[in-house]
Amino acid sequence: MRNKRASLEISIQAIVIVVLAMTLLGLGLGFIRGMFKNIGSTTEDVTEQVRQKILDDLITGDKKISFPKTDITIDKGGSTVLTIGIRNKKDTPLHYKMRFTPISGPDGAPFSIDNPSWFQFAQNQVYTLASADAEVRNIKLTIPTRVPSGSYFLTFDVIDDDLPPPNNVYAQKDFFIVVRG
Repeated sequence: MRNKRASLEISIQAIVIVVLAMTLLGLGLGFIRGMFKNIGSTTEDVTEQVRQKILDDLITGDKKISFPKTDITIDKGGSTVLTIGIRNKKDTPLHYKMRFTPISGPDGAPFSIDNPSWFQFAQNQVYTLASADAEVRNIKLTIPTRVPSGSYFLTFDVIDDDLPPPNNVYAQKDFFIVVRG
């Protein structure tokens, strides 16, 4: 009789432990799900704040271009989004294209990269910006794994499509990409 009672107590304890474990698992999953919902809304808020800060920088700084990062550190195979602001200070609409120009590589020597392999944006797209207006563009930067580590010097150019080359650069910003890896 004693073995049956001990066996029954062990079975009841096992059921209680399983019920408690399932309850705690459910509460934990609910908590994690709630945290991820909050992270999504926080990310949207931060993105909007960055856009607004860039627009404010263009207007208060009386600039043609706002490129907030001058030194971008990124791992091989990594990617990041660059947020860039452009302001038309002309009296007429600005028809422009965007271009990234490589200047020098890790050893200081000139290097050549193909824009589509690092920068993702509509390269041949001609954008129109009304007089005294400003806008923000996002460009994705992805570094291939085969790229040598080191510091790369580039310029970001806004090209005025209404002017003939070589005097068609509306605005330009220098920056560095430091590839780790």
